[in-house]
Amino acid sequence: MALFKAPQVGNKAPVMTGDRASDVIAIVGDFAIPTGFATNDVVEMVPLPAGYVPVDVNVDNAALGTTMTFNAGVLSGDFDGTGARTCGAEFMSAQAGQTAGIKRLAVAAGMRLAPTTNTRGLGFAFTSVSTPTVGAVVRMTLLARPQIEGV
Repeated sequence: MALFKAPQVGNKAPVMTGDRASDVIAIVGDFAIPTGFATNDVVEMVPLPAGYVPVDVNVDNAALGTTMTFNAGVLSGDFDGTGARTCGAEFMSAQAGQTAGIKRLAVAAGMRLAPTTNTRGLGFAFTSVSTPTVGAVVRMTLLARPQIEGV
């Protein structure tokens, strides 16, 4: 299993936070499928800033390959961590990526994640990969709000 990172993560783009307690922020990560992409690879896409909770998660993908199935959720460890990482299915489970499409948060519990004092990484675990389309792009857009607006 390999760990990949969206360019925004790898380039250490600043973690966006709202300037007011009630601001909803949008955080975007893009990832192009590389050569050698395989089943069980994990992709870290965006940060969920400390003290923030998800409002919505959207995925916009090109046709990613012959068979491409993924879960979207929270990665183990802190944001931009190293080493072996796992990814849950808090937002989406068993989503098909072989055809282009738009997917939206589909697991109610994803909107009920508790805030934490550390910044967490969100992304994908590719559970099935067959003949990936090298260069095909997948984008994750996270909408998040400060915990002060609710639990």
